[in-house]
Amino acid sequence: MASLIPMLSTPLLKVPILLGRASIMQASCVPPPNPPAKAEEKQRFGMGVDPLTLVRGDVLCYGMLFVAWTSSLCEAVIAAATQFPSELSDRILSTLTIGPPYGPNTLQISPQWLLGVSLIYIGGLTRVACHNTLGSFFTWNLAVREDHKLVTSGPYSIVRHPSYTGMLLIGAGNILCMFAEGSWWKESGLLETPLGKVLKPLWVAWWISVPLALVLRVPKEDAVLKREFGEEWQAWSKKTPYKLIPFIY
Repeated sequence: MASLIPMLSTPLLKVPILLGRASIMQASCVPPPNPPAKAEEKQRFGMGVDPLTLVRGDVLCYGMLFVAWTSSLCEAVIAAATQFPSELSDRILSTLTIGPPYGPNTLQISPQWLLGVSLIYIGGLTRVACHNTLGSFFTWNLAVREDHKLVTSGPYSIVRHPSYTGMLLIGAGNILCMFAEGSWWKESGLLETPLGKVLKPLWVAWWISVPLALVLRVPKEDAVLKREFGEEWQAWSKKTPYKLIPFIY
């Protein structure tokens, strides 16, 4: 077992994990290709102005994905370059890193990084399952569709708002990964540059504010679903009493 530890922590193992991380974030954090909610469907929902809708969170997410893909690709390329020394590898490292030269184990998989990326995978897969379960009813805008039905299967049989649970996990995972030992963000020296000092608070603020804004939707959504589906919602809420986290909330 001890002999497996070096192999499981090698930077090369990061390459498929990083590409998978970016892919799952794209699949789970971009609005699914459903027709946008009509004005009357949004009006039917009611409950005032939604902060995420107001700031066009569905558009801002593409900027977040650009950063996610850029950092994942940079880290994957650097991880490969440290394992295969050459003139090209030296050029890559000098371009994408700041400070002391990278050693072969600089981007090793640390426990904090592994926890962060695991949360992203779990949260991302949860949101993809929600997309698939809700189908055409899934929308980033708060709305009640013309033919709306109460969906209580799949992840919605575990908690009532699992897509928001998934975003909470993704947010926590991204913050953990950014500051983890062995991450490109930390080891490259980027966080200490003028650009990094701007990106760091923006990245943290995004991954705190978006999940928080979604959590604040929960009581509004419950109230609207209760109004629209009455006894059907009451039965579901008794069978699925937790809103976001099983046995906690």
